[in-house]
Amino acid sequence: MQRTFSSFPSGWAGAALLVLRLVVGASATFEAGLTFARDHAPAHMATIAAASVAIAGVALIIGFLTPIASSFVCVIGAVIMGVMHPAALLLLNSTMAAFEFVVMSAVLVILGPGAISVDARLFGRREVAIYRASRPNDS
Repeated sequence: MQRTFSSFPSGWAGAALLVLRLVVGASATFEAGLTFARDHAPAHMATIAAASVAIAGVALIIGFLTPIASSFVCVIGAVIMGVMHPAALLLLNSTMAAFEFVVMSAVLVILGPGAISVDARLFGRREVAIYRASRPNDS
């Protein structure tokens, strides 16, 4: 699982990744919620896609499985940008806004979650201490 994640940068870089995760996750969750609220009875696939994007958005906000969640949001955003007219969306209501959303999610796939995340807590660097074992005949 370690190969999926980057080096979990801290400091200003970690704070910037936190802000990026919050913006992308909140945008995805908000857009999925608006899809549910606007369409009283959306199509079966739209309901599944909106629920999946909402779950991925919440995962991005807390920083859980960030590369997987952001790649899912990136792919769904690219599909929506290619299939739907962006004016049909409420939050990402232009092609440029949808493109920027896809690019920001792709950046999260590449850079990872940062040090302020659940991923860093679960899969972060560990200190490994190797002690030299003393042998009985060592003098």
